Amino acid sequence: MAADWSSLPSELLNLVGDALLSSGDIDCYVSLRAVCHSWRDATADPRGPDPRFLPRRWVMLESNVNVRDTRRLFLNVDTGRFVWKDLPALRDYTYVAADNDGLLILRGPSASKKIFALNPFTGASIRFPVYPTHAPDGGLVVVAAGSSLMVVLYSFHADQQFRLIPDVDVATSSDLNFGGASRWILQAKPVLDAFESVVSFQGRVYAVDMKGTIAVLEDRWRFTAVVVGGWRECWQPPFLVDNAGELLVVRGPTSTGDKVQVFRVDLENKALRMIKSIGNQAIFLGSRSLSVNVDNLPSIEANCIYNFRRLMEIDMHRIEDGSHEKVFEPIVDNEVPMIMLLLNQALPLCLPRLLMNHAYFGTS
Repeated sequence: MAADWSSLPSELLNLVGDALLSSGDIDCYVSLRAVCHSWRDATADPRGPDPRFLPRRWVMLESNVNVRDTRRLFLNVDTGRFVWKDLPALRDYTYVAADNDGLLILRGPSASKKIFALNPFTGASIRFPVYPTHAPDGGLVVVAAGSSLMVVLYSFHADQQFRLIPDVDVATSSDLNFGGASRWILQAKPVLDAFESVVSFQGRVYAVDMKGTIAVLEDRWRFTAVVVGGWRECWQPPFLVDNAGELLVVRGPTSTGDKVQVFRVDLENKALRMIKSIGNQAIFLGSRSLSVNVDNLPSIEANCIYNFRRLMEIDMHRIEDGSHEKVFEPIVDNEVPMIMLLLNQALPLCLPRLLMNHAYFGTS
């Protein structure tokens, strides 16, 4: 007699579901509930307020050139699992950005001034109360702390501004009182001198400037220096990276041949510690620098830094010995740049190129 899997006890199903959620496998949890009605009835709806239903360590890699196609490719950078998801919301809302856990930020029609955080695995959306009329053009990070979400926009230009969009409590799905739009704008100066990179790390926002000073956004309204830098401003802009639970700063390389340098941010002692190994991780540098576990990504080399050079070349730098090699070289035609662009778009999107596109551009 065949086993009747639909009659499994709800206690057992919830134990399996809890194990999947504790390891960040929200996609597997959704698949578990899709097996049959009884399994779905026995487990919690992932569109509910439990923060465990938020995606973790997922990145969106593929933006299909067909604008009518709402499918997108996601990668779990810890497990190496690829998943295609159909996102019907993209028909009605404009994609703004995504964080490095997989939440997507969507904007409604310009007249509505609405902004949403979309969970692509559950379909749940969280509405933020307001959206700034003129958003800074530097970048965006999503900060998740417990059950609270906050969107932070920033500008790299002369104003060096940060703008905060009000918190939303995921557990209650209610808008929190933020004190009015006039309190959104923060100035990075004088704590930071022309900040260059911003990251969300363990529920807080960190930024770094060219001199290596690192500051944290505290109490929503002020920046406090956690490391006072003393670098000469002769390197390429530094990058802050959440490297599997440790905060790193990556410097270089430069056109004069200086090697990549990697520092661990010692928040307790307020210092930078140079390191020569990031273990089985690899880092892709960009406006949203990304650290991936290479154990399940055989085309990516461990303990390496990947970055774009001129004309979209991708270089791989080995941290341990300082060597480097070119892993992608575009087709170059200086006389017909449009043909060069079309030819490069037609080239196969290998995994290093997909990950670099995500880190540098926020999409492929």
